[in-house]
Amino acid sequence: MERFKQLFGRACRGILNFLRYKKHVYLPPGFFLILAGVVIGAAVFIYSKFIEEDYTPVEMEFETKSYDLSGQTIVLDPGHGGKDPGATSASNINEAQIVYNIADKLRERLEESGAEVILTREEGEFVSLDGRKQEGDLFISLHSDAMDDPAITGFTTYYAYPNQKEFAESLNASLDEYSYFHNRGNREYGYQVIWQLEYPAALIELGYLSNRFDDHTITDPSYQDRMAEAIIEGIDNYLN
Repeated sequence: MERFKQLFGRACRGILNFLRYKKHVYLPPGFFLILAGVVIGAAVFIYSKFIEEDYTPVEMEFETKSYDLSGQTIVLDPGHGGKDPGATSASNINEAQIVYNIADKLRERLEESGAEVILTREEGEFVSLDGRKQEGDLFISLHSDAMDDPAITGFTTYYAYPNQKEFAESLNASLDEYSYFHNRGNREYGYQVIWQLEYPAALIELGYLSNRFDDHTITDPSYQDRMAEAIIEGIDNYLN
């Protein structure tokens, strides 16, 4: 026990001597460690205060225009549905419901404009990819994706054949005007729902539910109205 007390005393004296006479050794790195701690703490505070909290989309008013789409048959394909909910959002609203809400708003606007509208599925209904093949003048498939990387954001339009490219481009340009998201471009890809059609067709990924900003925005009804308006304007621009 006496031996332990002696060793403990020597250790304490050694530490005190080190702190007293070796300040040039430990003060510089200690200063940088404290500074790093302050910087990290400030970053965590800023993230939790200004970044991590719920996003509020910037409200931008838009004018609802009038269109004459009489004589046009437009097929709207809300992706997924029923037993296939699609991607799940952080706000617990799945992709199938989100894109159906937008399709329903778009159906109303198209019918007001005199177009005949065919929906490939109704709310809560599952339809196979083969079953989504419908005859019409234009076809639009609506989706909202999710990725492992939550930083990925934006909207994308897709076409399968050269004769579909111009239609997809028109939708992309209009979405670029109305959307709050990054435009990821107009791309060629053989998604079955557009690949199985010979007439102008496009698939739109409206946003990424794995991204907090996209997710919060795309589930907002007022933003869904914007997307419906963007798409009908893209249709009108293509036809006229």
